[in-house]
Amino acid sequence: MAVRLCAILCVWGLAASARLDGAAASGTERVDFRYSPPEWQTAICLPDDPCKSLVDGNGELLYHYGQGGREFGTILAIEATSNAVWQKQELQSPRVPIVRTYLRSDGLEIVQEAFAVTDLPQPAANQPSRNDLVLVHVTNTGQERRTFAPKLVVDTALGCRLEDQRVVVNNHETVTCSLKMTGLVNGRQVQLEAMTVPAGRTATFFVLYSGGSTIVVAPSTVKKAVAARDDAIKYWETAPLPYGHVQVPDRGIQALLDSSIRNIWQARDIKKGVPVFQVGPTCYRGLWIVDGAFLLESATMLGAGREARNGIAYTLSLQKPTGAFEVLCPQYYKENGIVLWTCVRHARLTQDKAWLESVWPKLEKAAGYIKELRQRSLEDATPLDDGINPPGEIDGGLSGGSTGYKRPEFSNVHWNLAGLHAFIQAAQWLGKTEEAALWQKEYDDFHGTFRKAAARDLCKDSKGNSYVPIFMANEGQELPQRAQWTFCHAVYPGQIFAQDDPLVAGTLAMLEATEREGMVYGTGWDATGIWNYFASFYGHAWLWQGNGRKAAQILYAYANHASPALAWREEQSLRGEKFSKVGDMPHNWASAEFIRLTVHLLEMDRGDELHLFEGLPLRWTQPGMVTRLDGIATPFGKLTLELKIAADGKSARLHVEPLSDPACQKIIAHLWGWASDKKDAIMELDPKSRNDRAIPLAPASSTAKGQ
Repeated sequence: MAVRLCAILCVWGLAASARLDGAAASGTERVDFRYSPPEWQTAICLPDDPCKSLVDGNGELLYHYGQGGREFGTILAIEATSNAVWQKQELQSPRVPIVRTYLRSDGLEIVQEAFAVTDLPQPAANQPSRNDLVLVHVTNTGQERRTFAPKLVVDTALGCRLEDQRVVVNNHETVTCSLKMTGLVNGRQVQLEAMTVPAGRTATFFVLYSGGSTIVVAPSTVKKAVAARDDAIKYWETAPLPYGHVQVPDRGIQALLDSSIRNIWQARDIKKGVPVFQVGPTCYRGLWIVDGAFLLESATMLGAGREARNGIAYTLSLQKPTGAFEVLCPQYYKENGIVLWTCVRHARLTQDKAWLESVWPKLEKAAGYIKELRQRSLEDATPLDDGINPPGEIDGGLSGGSTGYKRPEFSNVHWNLAGLHAFIQAAQWLGKTEEAALWQKEYDDFHGTFRKAAARDLCKDSKGNSYVPIFMANEGQELPQRAQWTFCHAVYPGQIFAQDDPLVAGTLAMLEATEREGMVYGTGWDATGIWNYFASFYGHAWLWQGNGRKAAQILYAYANHASPALAWREEQSLRGEKFSKVGDMPHNWASAEFIRLTVHLLEMDRGDELHLFEGLPLRWTQPGMVTRLDGIATPFGKLTLELKIAADGKSARLHVEPLSDPACQKIIAHLWGWASDKKDAIMELDPKSRNDRAIPLAPASSTAKGQ
């Protein structure tokens, strides 16, 4: 396995260099995975599957996460030949997680197809089973017959034995093969019978890994194993996932959108009879409040609001009698603000005032706890946080707990302000005028106290950009960009700053000055790496500030940090540096953020207006291209639109269906960069009517498209 990994790293480095050279000539708006990690893993399990089967970049199957004192207690590898060299890996399609790994060996072309068996009853949540097939196709590209002797490598810390032509792992899971097993070597290598392939022909065999309470009978023939693969393709192509709501003319972006949806549904689990969205298949197999906020928002945007509500109900069930949410840890005070925003955003996207009224008492208690935190800050030992909140846990690059939560910080302040801001808007939406006015006074005092503390702690980076460090008084002298995720969230979706606020401009300039590979560098736990989905936090902040062109560039940088199998790891090293990794993969907060950023480049609500195309990538406005949103949930009802560029590239046609909520005062389509060379060029549309407009494209935009 070490030899193959070395080969992967070498091939990856050469391929990435070639892709970079090509991309430099054609612009940044191109998906070519130039910054893909050299190691990755892909989920092949079914939606809501209790067993989260994974395939790594080598094509090896990964099982028993965290067992046997290892990251994966069992790794199953198939060696068709001893000297095969890895070539590439890809999916059957973004919606079909059949992982194809390509290898080459002295005139033999080898393709391994790994997938979950789909023609079996879905197991219950308390009766997990895994049934994964690997089809191995060996093609002889030479002029003479070739004989090869394949092996299975069952690398497990849980014990295995060979009996009755099967390998028994962990006493009850089995590995079977269509080839005869001739012996177990060194307790982990299983020699298989040799195969002979005529020149120009292909030989196929298969391996089945199965286990749990479901007894699986291996396919009796290769033909039946191939049929199982075809069944899997049909299953995934018709799976009831919320595809089709976002259609963009860039195949790379579309592939990542579809894969993100599939990955989110694969990571879900059934708990207490209902589907619960989760972050990942291994170390983040669960629903954290902040990750969940955006996972649930993205699902709701795609029309899965009822399913998302299960996750919100689960979150609300965790509230303490004090009104506090303390899921991650008692000092993660920001969870209270996050819950407020999550519930309000969900209610607005689903247009459900009745539901919001039903949970309002819980939200009032959470808002009250934020007020209590402000009072407690007056009683602790430091005056730095007076009137804000006590020292707490930060996360996302910094921990407040290394000195017993004695260092006051701003991360919890950012989110609790954002939560109260959303809570007040919700009170107004529900007609709770007096309650909204009372909480507005609390918010104004809270916000004013925060701004005084921020002004007190204002720093400058080496470029002269002003910013406020996350630790008050810049204690610890951390990198300026560290853990600035909550600041970006305070910009959007928090909306606690005016659009022309110099603090926002300075902080975004500071973050921009750190960019490497098009992404903010060193803001997460890896001070010398990239926190992949921070790109969405950062891109949303630029978008909210009115710089959609920058946000579109960030989307493409984000896309190019995915693996060729269309998923992200939480954090990774820069290309060409010693590889280190942080967090889960596929990481589905990353999946959710990619969906959110793509949609918001095309539509974003601003108060009582809906704005279109603020971040429309210029690459999507070439002749004949079509961009569609079909039933995307917004605070004004479902949005359906189509932007179609004429075949000659001289004009476009915009069609927008009416919105159901009369609260929307106007729809504003932004034309700069693709239909006009003026930054303030807009087209106003009536949200209550069906709009069908012809848009002439300015000659200048044809030059911009090549950028």
